Amino acid sequence: MSTPYQIALVGMSGKGKTMAFRDMDPNTCGFINAEGKPLPFINKFKHYCTPNSWQETYQKLIEYGKNPEITEVVLDSFSAYIDSLLKTAREIKKGFDTWNYYNEEIGKLMFLIKKYPKDIIVAAHSANVETEEGVAERRIAVKGNEWNKTGVEKDFTIVLFAEVSLNSGKREYTLNLLSDGKTSAKTPPIFIDEGKESIPNNAQTFLQHIRKVLANNK
Repeated sequence: MSTPYQIALVGMSGKGKTMAFRDMDPNTCGFINAEGKPLPFINKFKHYCTPNSWQETYQKLIEYGKNPEITEVVLDSFSAYIDSLLKTAREIKKGFDTWNYYNEEIGKLMFLIKKYPKDIIVAAHSANVETEEGVAERRIAVKGNEWNKTGVEKDFTIVLFAEVSLNSGKREYTLNLLSDGKTSAKTPPIFIDEGKESIPNNAQTFLQHIRKVLANNK
């Protein structure tokens, strides 16, 4: 069995992040809707939950990771997770202890994602962040300075950026595979077809592509 992949699907609101999951296999995909919003497509997932807190989300990640019926997991979203976490941190901690607790718990989540036993796709909102080199870059949004310095992207194998553009008057939703110098997008070259630095906005198609490439290169 190949090593599971950690995929971040990043973008601003309205760029089609959640819609990218519309074709995920309803029988094998574990869908964790931490946002708690109705899905923008018909929900047919056998394994689906809407946890009420970051703690419940964390436990569901562990539960789905152990479930033999589930082969991939979607967390929608990282942003909802850390918003819930920060609310708890402010309720139970004071001063610097608030951020110490917040940063420590994010670290636990990222360790879980990095070591996750199945392919996992995590949706996340983006924000403009100044890197350690002083360059403005669109990254996964994280409140606080500690994680903004290094970026949570380091714990993901692949980072896709959701974009929307007008083509002949019609909206075209895509996923950018590589950075244009202004985002933290990244994809191993083995998964990029020649001349294609963006793909249609469909997470299931991309996941199947990854698995096919890996199977053909055993």
